[in-house]
Amino acid sequence: MTKCLEIRFPIKCWGRDSKGEHTLEKAVKVEVQVYQIPNTNMISSSVSCKYNVGGHGQRCKASHPKVNKVGKGIICPYSFDIPYALEIKNRS
Repeated sequence: MTKCLEIRFPIKCWGRDSKGEHTLEKAVKVEVQVYQIPNTNMISSSVSCKYNVGGHGQRCKASHPKVNKVGKGIICPYSFDIPYALEIKNRS
C-alpha cells in the first residue's frame, strides 16, 4: 500500500462526562476521519470537534469547558488507535 486510506464521517455528538453521559444541550456537528497509514497495521481516527483537546485531540472537554483536563481526562468516544488501544487495555 503506497497511499493513506481514509474515510470521513459527518456525525452529531452530545459530548461526554467522566461517566460517559451526554453533556451538551444540543448536539454539535463533528467530522471523524478514520485512516490507515501506508505500510502499517495501525488504524486511527482524527476528530474535528471544538471540544477536543490533548496532544492528539483525544480528550473531550464538553463537560468542563473552562479547564483543559479533569483527572486523567475524558476520552473522546470517536478517537482511537487500533491495535494500540486494545494492547493498552489488555495491560491493565
